[in-house]
Amino acid sequence: MSFLAQINLEEVASYDTEKVLPSTGILYFFYDSQQETWGFDPKDKGSWRVIYFDGDKSELKRVSLPENMPKEGIFTACRLELKSELSLPACESKYIDEIMLSDKESDAYFDFCDELQQDSVINKLLGHPDQIQGDMQLEVQLVSNGLYCGNSSGYLDPRAKELKKGVREWRLLLQIDSDPNCNMMWGDVGRLYFWIKNDDLLNRRFENVWMILECS
Repeated sequence: MSFLAQINLEEVASYDTEKVLPSTGILYFFYDSQQETWGFDPKDKGSWRVIYFDGDKSELKRVSLPENMPKEGIFTACRLELKSELSLPACESKYIDEIMLSDKESDAYFDFCDELQQDSVINKLLGHPDQIQGDMQLEVQLVSNGLYCGNSSGYLDPRAKELKKGVREWRLLLQIDSDPNCNMMWGDVGRLYFWIKNDDLLNRRFENVWMILECS
Protein backbone atom coordinates (compact mmCIF):
# COMPACT_ATOMS: atom_id res chain seq x y z
CA MET A 1 0.00 0.00 0.00
CA SER A 2 0.99 3.62 -0.52
CA PHE A 3 1.26 6.03 2.38
CA LEU A 4 -1.08 8.97 1.74
CA ALA A 5 -1.24 11.17 4.79
CA GLN A 6 -0.72 11.52 8.50
CA ILE A 7 -2.88 13.76 10.67
CA ASN A 8 -1.52 14.87 14.04
CA LEU A 9 -4.74 15.10 16.03
CA GLU A 10 -3.31 17.47 18.62
CA GLU A 11 -2.79 19.99 15.82
CA VAL A 12 -6.35 19.72 14.53
CA ALA A 13 -8.12 19.54 17.91
CA SER A 14 -8.91 23.26 18.01
CA TYR A 15 -10.58 23.00 14.58
CA ASP A 16 -12.76 20.04 15.58
CA THR A 17 -15.80 22.00 16.73
CA GLU A 18 -17.88 18.82 17.14
CA LYS A 19 -15.19 17.19 19.29
CA VAL A 20 -15.62 13.87 17.50
CA LEU A 21 -11.95 13.15 16.80
CA PRO A 22 -9.48 11.93 19.41
CA SER A 23 -7.65 14.92 20.89
CA THR A 24 -4.31 13.09 20.83
CA GLY A 25 -2.55 10.64 18.58
CA ILE A 26 -1.98 10.35 14.85
CA LEU A 27 -4.12 9.03 12.00
CA TYR A 28 -2.30 7.34 9.12
CA PHE A 29 -3.99 6.79 5.75
CA PHE A 30 -2.96 4.20 3.17
CA TYR A 31 -4.32 3.12 -0.22
CA ASP A 32 -3.61 0.50 -2.89
CA SER A 33 -0.34 1.50 -4.59
CA GLN A 34 -1.72 0.27 -7.94
CA GLN A 35 -4.91 2.34 -7.50
CA GLU A 36 -6.99 -0.52 -8.88
CA THR A 37 -9.89 -0.34 -6.43
CA TRP A 38 -12.63 2.28 -6.31
CA GLY A 39 -14.68 1.10 -3.35
CA PHE A 40 -17.88 0.05 -5.17
CA ASP A 41 -17.10 -3.67 -4.85
CA PRO A 42 -17.23 -5.47 -1.48
CA LYS A 43 -14.07 -7.27 -2.61
CA ASP A 44 -12.23 -3.93 -2.51
CA LYS A 45 -12.10 -4.11 1.27
CA GLY A 46 -8.51 -4.39 2.41
CA SER A 47 -7.06 -2.16 -0.32
CA TRP A 48 -6.97 0.83 2.00
CA ARG A 49 -6.20 1.22 5.67
CA VAL A 50 -6.51 3.83 8.39
CA ILE A 51 -4.35 3.38 11.48
CA TYR A 52 -4.78 5.26 14.74
CA PHE A 53 -1.63 5.56 16.86
CA ASP A 54 -1.79 7.04 20.34
CA GLY A 55 1.48 5.83 21.80
CA ASP A 56 4.87 7.35 22.49
CA LYS A 57 5.81 9.42 19.43
CA SER A 58 9.50 9.07 20.26
CA GLU A 59 9.20 5.41 19.28
CA LEU A 60 8.14 6.27 15.73
CA LYS A 61 10.80 5.81 13.05
CA ARG A 62 10.90 6.87 9.41
CA VAL A 63 11.32 3.90 7.07
CA SER A 64 12.26 3.59 3.41
CA LEU A 65 9.77 2.82 0.66
CA PRO A 66 9.54 -0.79 -0.52
CA GLU A 67 11.80 -1.38 -3.52
CA ASN A 68 8.89 -2.67 -5.62
CA MET A 69 6.65 0.36 -5.00
CA PRO A 70 5.23 1.51 -8.39
CA LYS A 71 5.93 5.07 -9.51
CA GLU A 72 2.26 6.06 -9.29
CA GLY A 73 2.27 5.00 -5.65
CA ILE A 74 5.09 7.34 -4.61
CA PHE A 75 4.08 10.85 -3.60
CA THR A 76 5.93 14.07 -2.86
CA ALA A 77 5.73 15.10 0.78
CA CYS A 78 3.61 18.21 1.38
CA ARG A 79 2.59 20.01 4.54
CA LEU A 80 -1.07 20.81 5.12
CA GLU A 81 -2.24 24.27 6.11
CA LEU A 82 -5.17 24.00 8.51
CA LYS A 83 -8.20 26.27 8.40
CA SER A 84 -11.87 26.11 9.33
CA GLU A 85 -14.51 26.62 6.68
CA LEU A 86 -18.23 26.26 6.11
CA SER A 87 -19.10 22.81 4.75
CA LEU A 88 -22.49 22.26 3.13
CA PRO A 89 -24.10 19.10 1.76
CA ALA A 90 -24.16 18.81 -2.02
CA CYS A 91 -27.39 19.41 -3.90
CA GLU A 92 -27.67 15.65 -4.61
CA SER A 93 -27.19 14.61 -0.98
CA LYS A 94 -29.74 12.84 1.19
CA TYR A 95 -29.79 15.83 3.53
CA ILE A 96 -31.07 18.13 0.78
CA ASP A 97 -33.51 15.54 -0.55
CA GLU A 98 -35.14 15.29 2.87
CA ILE A 99 -36.04 18.99 3.09
CA MET A 100 -37.69 18.94 -0.37
CA LEU A 101 -36.60 22.30 -1.75
CA SER A 102 -38.62 23.92 -4.50
CA ASP A 103 -37.03 24.33 -7.93
CA LYS A 104 -36.32 27.98 -7.15
CA GLU A 105 -34.78 27.11 -3.79
CA SER A 106 -32.72 24.32 -5.36
CA ASP A 107 -31.32 26.69 -7.97
CA ALA A 108 -30.47 29.26 -5.31
CA TYR A 109 -28.78 26.64 -3.14
CA PHE A 110 -26.77 25.33 -6.10
CA ASP A 111 -25.56 28.85 -6.93
CA PHE A 112 -24.64 29.47 -3.29
CA CYS A 113 -22.62 26.25 -3.05
CA ASP A 114 -20.92 27.05 -6.35
CA GLU A 115 -19.84 30.46 -5.04
CA LEU A 116 -18.34 28.89 -1.92
CA GLN A 117 -16.21 26.38 -3.83
CA GLN A 118 -13.31 28.52 -4.97
CA ASP A 119 -10.34 26.21 -4.44
CA SER A 120 -9.29 23.90 -7.25
CA VAL A 121 -7.73 21.40 -4.82
CA ILE A 122 -9.94 20.54 -1.86
CA ASN A 123 -8.60 18.36 0.94
CA LYS A 124 -10.97 18.05 3.86
CA LEU A 125 -11.12 16.53 7.33
CA LEU A 126 -14.73 15.93 8.45
CA GLY A 127 -17.55 18.04 7.04
CA HIS A 128 -19.49 17.20 3.87
CA PRO A 129 -17.75 15.74 0.80
CA ASP A 130 -17.15 17.69 -2.38
CA GLN A 131 -18.56 14.89 -4.48
CA ILE A 132 -17.94 14.44 -8.19
CA GLN A 133 -20.25 11.65 -9.33
CA GLY A 134 -23.05 11.80 -6.80
CA ASP A 135 -24.05 11.04 -3.23
CA MET A 136 -21.91 8.36 -1.60
CA GLN A 137 -23.63 7.62 1.71
CA LEU A 138 -25.99 5.04 0.23
CA GLU A 139 -23.21 3.47 -1.82
CA VAL A 140 -20.98 3.14 1.23
CA GLN A 141 -23.79 1.64 3.30
CA LEU A 142 -24.67 -0.94 0.66
CA VAL A 143 -21.19 -1.97 -0.44
CA SER A 144 -19.86 -2.23 3.11
CA ASN A 145 -22.70 -4.67 3.76
CA GLY A 146 -21.77 -6.87 0.82
CA LEU A 147 -23.77 -5.42 -2.09
CA TYR A 148 -21.95 -4.69 -5.35
CA CYS A 149 -22.52 -1.06 -6.40
CA GLY A 150 -20.59 -0.93 -9.67
CA ASN A 151 -23.96 -1.15 -11.43
CA SER A 152 -27.61 -1.04 -10.39
CA SER A 153 -27.67 -4.58 -8.96
CA GLY A 154 -26.78 -3.56 -5.41
CA TYR A 155 -29.35 -0.78 -5.32
CA LEU A 156 -32.07 -3.14 -6.60
CA ASP A 157 -31.17 -5.97 -4.24
CA PRO A 158 -34.01 -6.89 -1.82
CA ARG A 159 -31.68 -6.19 1.11
CA ALA A 160 -31.11 -2.59 0.01
CA LYS A 161 -34.44 -1.31 1.35
CA GLU A 162 -33.62 -2.29 4.92
CA LEU A 163 -29.99 -1.21 4.64
CA LYS A 164 -31.01 2.28 3.50
CA LYS A 165 -32.16 2.97 7.05
CA GLY A 166 -28.51 3.14 8.11
CA VAL A 167 -27.37 5.64 5.49
CA ARG A 168 -27.15 8.55 7.93
CA GLU A 169 -24.79 6.57 10.17
CA TRP A 170 -21.93 7.34 7.77
CA ARG A 171 -19.91 10.53 7.69
CA LEU A 172 -16.85 11.78 5.85
CA LEU A 173 -13.58 11.31 7.73
CA LEU A 174 -11.08 12.53 5.12
CA GLN A 175 -11.20 13.74 1.52
CA ILE A 176 -7.95 13.70 -0.49
CA ASP A 177 -7.93 15.53 -3.81
CA SER A 178 -5.78 15.01 -6.88
CA ASP A 179 -2.86 17.39 -6.56
CA PRO A 180 0.10 17.72 -8.96
CA ASN A 181 2.13 19.37 -6.19
CA CYS A 182 2.38 16.05 -4.38
CA ASN A 183 2.10 13.82 -7.46
CA MET A 184 -1.37 12.55 -6.55
CA MET A 185 -3.81 11.69 -9.33
CA TRP A 186 -6.91 9.64 -8.53
CA GLY A 187 -8.40 8.33 -11.76
CA ASP A 188 -9.15 11.31 -14.00
CA VAL A 189 -8.53 14.21 -11.57
CA GLY A 190 -10.65 12.53 -8.92
CA ARG A 191 -10.76 12.38 -5.15
CA LEU A 192 -10.47 9.76 -2.43
CA TYR A 193 -13.15 9.80 0.25
CA PHE A 194 -12.65 7.93 3.52
CA TRP A 195 -15.98 7.28 5.26
CA ILE A 196 -16.64 6.11 8.81
CA LYS A 197 -19.74 5.35 10.87
CA ASN A 198 -20.48 7.74 13.71
CA ASP A 199 -20.30 4.95 16.27
CA ASP A 200 -16.99 3.69 14.89
CA LEU A 201 -15.57 7.21 15.07
CA LEU A 202 -16.76 7.61 18.66
CA ASN A 203 -15.16 4.30 19.64
CA ARG A 204 -11.96 4.79 17.58
CA ARG A 205 -12.64 1.83 15.29
CA PHE A 206 -10.78 3.29 12.32
CA GLU A 207 -10.24 -0.19 10.89
CA ASN A 208 -13.89 -0.05 9.75
CA VAL A 209 -13.37 2.93 7.42
CA TRP A 210 -14.63 2.51 3.84
CA MET A 211 -13.03 4.34 0.92
CA ILE A 212 -14.62 5.55 -2.31
CA LEU A 213 -12.80 6.97 -5.35
CA GLU A 214 -14.78 9.33 -7.58
CA CYS A 215 -13.56 11.14 -10.68
CA SER A 216 -14.99 12.97 -13.66
